[in-house]
Amino acid sequence: MIKDSQALDDFYSYKRDYNKRYLLYEHLLKTHKLDEDEITYMEFGVASGSSFNWWLKNLPLQSTRLFGFDTFEGLPENWGAFDKGSMAYDLPDISDNRAEFIKGLFQNTLEKFIEDKRELLKKRLIIHLDADLFSATLYSLFMLKPFLKKGDILMFDEFNVPNHEFYAFRLFCESGYLKVKLIAAVNNYYQAAFIIQ
Repeated sequence: MIKDSQALDDFYSYKRDYNKRYLLYEHLLKTHKLDEDEITYMEFGVASGSSFNWWLKNLPLQSTRLFGFDTFEGLPENWGAFDKGSMAYDLPDISDNRAEFIKGLFQNTLEKFIEDKRELLKKRLIIHLDADLFSATLYSLFMLKPFLKKGDILMFDEFNVPNHEFYAFRLFCESGYLKVKLIAAVNNYYQAAFIIQ
């Protein structure tokens, strides 16, 4: 894994500031001119929709499409200190016709989504992996691998949790022979972003 010389990296901070993720988003938007491209944005783990809403407001092109995947019933299994069912939210109330939510387990919804939206996967992809869980993250990455191309971006929201998002990404890159470059990280790599090489 190569680190981009233009990467955002707050190196070490003794206290996590969850709002730094918006600095990461802003850095990606400006550095990679994402507001000028036709994008297909996919977020796996929407929760209350705060990240989804940020991207919706900052990706202005009408041809950009945004998809949020979540059970909206909370975690489907225990995760660290969080019990099954934690982090349940109602579907966000969004009136933008470019946005769509796909409710259910990724393992039950992503295959049909790919069949129905195959053309949209040819656009530049921003894939935001915020499912927390190893199983959900690994499944999503492998299902989308055939569509990943140079310049697509993978973002993680709990990347430094070693047995979940990080481990899924590591196995995915190693077994899929995927070349990536680190382009942004904040909160001691709690949030991180990579570009496909």
